[in-house]
Amino acid sequence: MTRVFQLVRGAAAWCRKPGGVPFLVLAGMAVVSVALACLGAEGALAWAKSYAVGVLAGLAALSAVVCSRMTGRPALLALHLGFALVLGGWVVNEVAGGEEGYLKLGPGQSGDVAGQEQLTLEAFVIDRWEDTGTVRQYTSKFRDGKGDALEISVNHPAHIGPWWVYQSSYQEMENPRTGEVARNPRTGEPLYYTVLLCVKDAGLPLVAVGGVLLLLGAFGYAARGDARPPVGVAGDSSANSARAGRAPYRAVRALYGLAFLGAVAMLVHRGISTGHPPMQNMYEFLICTAALLPALTFVSARWDRQDTLLVDSILLAVVLIPVGFFMDGSVKHLMPALQSPFFVPHVGAYVIGYVLLVRAAMGAGRRLVGLGFFLLTLGLVLGAAWGKVCWGHWWQFDPKEMWSLATWLLYAAYFHLRPRLSPRADRVFLVAGAVMVVLTLTWINLSRLFSGMHSYA
Repeated sequence: MTRVFQLVRGAAAWCRKPGGVPFLVLAGMAVVSVALACLGAEGALAWAKSYAVGVLAGLAALSAVVCSRMTGRPALLALHLGFALVLGGWVVNEVAGGEEGYLKLGPGQSGDVAGQEQLTLEAFVIDRWEDTGTVRQYTSKFRDGKGDALEISVNHPAHIGPWWVYQSSYQEMENPRTGEVARNPRTGEPLYYTVLLCVKDAGLPLVAVGGVLLLLGAFGYAARGDARPPVGVAGDSSANSARAGRAPYRAVRALYGLAFLGAVAMLVHRGISTGHPPMQNMYEFLICTAALLPALTFVSARWDRQDTLLVDSILLAVVLIPVGFFMDGSVKHLMPALQSPFFVPHVGAYVIGYVLLVRAAMGAGRRLVGLGFFLLTLGLVLGAAWGKVCWGHWWQFDPKEMWSLATWLLYAAYFHLRPRLSPRADRVFLVAGAVMVVLTLTWINLSRLFSGMHSYA
């Protein structure tokens, strides 16, 4: 019991410090996010539907209260206000009843979108890749009640009144006499039902404004940087400069340059071979990171006044390139969901953000932690927007989403206390954040073991 009382007194002491309550709340939410990731999308969604509305309302109110005490810290004010609006938008959707439903239509059949509009399916078209025969895109062609043509495909929903209508999936039609797949009598091709998802997202305006405020708050940390000297293995820039003229150092730079050219050549070849930006899976993710890293070395030397060649060389030679050999490198076409303008900026923001944060934990480019956090926020917001456009919901409680959220919450908690942290405590936080980044990347492959929307990655 004595130990319990000590923990309680310690938590109370944290709460009395500036930023203590938000830190504890964000750290607790990071732990909950990890637990929900382990439940998988279906388990997490079931838990959230049952218990989370009241909790979210309380957290939104707490964030709003905390905002009133942060007028002198505009970045934190924007983060908290944005977070409150995002949670408030979700609460509005849950209180409004989460109105949504599916329409299943065959050629020539009609259906109503919640009484707002009658749609008549004229054709359902599946476009396939010529070399593999896999699905490239599938599109439903309709006539509305006014006789106007309307097309809905993956990543291209229709907005009808207050409703969003999405191309969700399709099903083969069955011949009632033979029980086999029904076919077009003229072409012999299979016939399909189109399955549309209809969503009424009443809280979307709040979520959109909240996402913009989150980006503004995170950008405040990226723009401000950090005036404190860097701490870690990158060491003093003057000492690194003194070593720059030595022959072994020049040899390392030459080898590093060759590795960079090799990574760029692999990236270009991969892009030409696949016909799309090489960011689809972990193999391509690592190639992109290896090609990006030397550019960050240059940025650290110019902007951060740190020579990070040693740290970045270790990261490239020991982590990125060797791990890539264990990943699936087979060439695959982009599935319909990935054919979106959000694809490159969403993945690219995470690639650069993760690299910056891992390098900061290794002692390189510490002033770039704020930029890494901003890119993490950008990737999270772009992913939510993409999910809304593609799947109908900006949050799916997917394991990968929950791990990414847990990582973001950990860094958000870190920035609440950063001005008062000692160099050693600061390093502990940065290392813990890097561990979360590695676990998030690992979960990309482990997500195949759980139900989720990112199992293809």
